[in-house]
Amino acid sequence: MSDIIMGTGNYAVKPYYMEKFYVNLYSVEELCYLLVEKAELLDQDVMQRDLVQWLDEQCGLNQLAHALYSLLNQNGSTVAFVGTILEYVNLYPAKVVAQTEQTVKGNEGLNPYERRKAKADYMLQGRKYFMALRQYHRLLAQVPESDQILRAKILHNMGVACAGMFMFRQAQEWFLQAYMLDREEESLILYLASMRMSCEDNEYVTFIGEHPQYHDASLKLERRMEQAAGKFEASEENRMLFTLHVLKEESSGTAGDDLQYCREIRKLTEGLKEQYREYV
Repeated sequence: MSDIIMGTGNYAVKPYYMEKFYVNLYSVEELCYLLVEKAELLDQDVMQRDLVQWLDEQCGLNQLAHALYSLLNQNGSTVAFVGTILEYVNLYPAKVVAQTEQTVKGNEGLNPYERRKAKADYMLQGRKYFMALRQYHRLLAQVPESDQILRAKILHNMGVACAGMFMFRQAQEWFLQAYMLDREEESLILYLASMRMSCEDNEYVTFIGEHPQYHDASLKLERRMEQAAGKFEASEENRMLFTLHVLKEESSGTAGDDLQYCREIRKLTEGLKEQYREYV
């Protein structure tokens, strides 16, 4: 028998749109889940009067709203704001609440550029590659040239975003620029991976031969490629492709067989197109 979790307050008729995370909230429990799961992205932006008003009017949490209004009026900290909500609702163990508060406290030490990068990183993690890339571009134009470490991290993630959209030649450039700034091996490996994906095999082999300083990184890349190939062989996608291959090979050339094969191919390609649209 599963445990029953009693809700706190009312289920909102009108949701609260948390713009920072692109999500509608219908209960204070959903808000708590967001605060815990996305603690590393929280900053003063979460302390909104309209959020407190929503908790008061839509969720019927007058006491909680009163406490939060007091924090806002007294210029309280983000840690106190988040902690007050989590402790009032009592959805999570004290240990989880404490960990969340510690994470939020750490965020208060971030400079404005690091906070903006964290927001772009959230888009990247959600595979909103085009949106993330646009944010990184804007941020890179503002980060001082002297902050090479942060600039390298931004450039690296721009490469990740481009690779996610199969723009491997552009990804190549960003990874190389990141590597030239901080000499992080991960950027170098992904630079070589992007090159490997965007050029002919003989061209890539020639490049590695002409750049012996990249030899060790290229070996690590090959091991990753082998591991990725092994995972793909065991994947549902590979089984689906194998089934399509069998359909094609066993087709007698009749209209019915050809129709089934074409229908499955169309279904696969439409799914991939839709996935790509979500990325961009």
